[in-house]
Amino acid sequence: MEILNIAPEKYFYAKDGTVIKHLGELPDALRAMSPEVFSHHVNSEKNDFHSWVNDVFLHSKLARKIKSTKNKEMMAKKVFMELYL
Repeated sequence: MEILNIAPEKYFYAKDGTVIKHLGELPDALRAMSPEVFSHHVNSEKNDFHSWVNDVFLHSKLARKIKSTKNKEMMAKKVFMELYL
């Protein structure tokens, strides 16, 4: 998997202070994230991870796969499978 270096202003800054610098860090960050932080970023009004994947990395295929995912473990699995398998 190619790791794209992005500018710090495009990093994902989670509510709990976690900073995700590239897509390769996303599965582990999701697994470690508390349910409260995850639900802050993914709820009925928004999916911040979908937006980040789609808008920053232009990875529309992965963005589509996680758009309706409301479970952090399932989202981590989908991201991992898309990036590494």
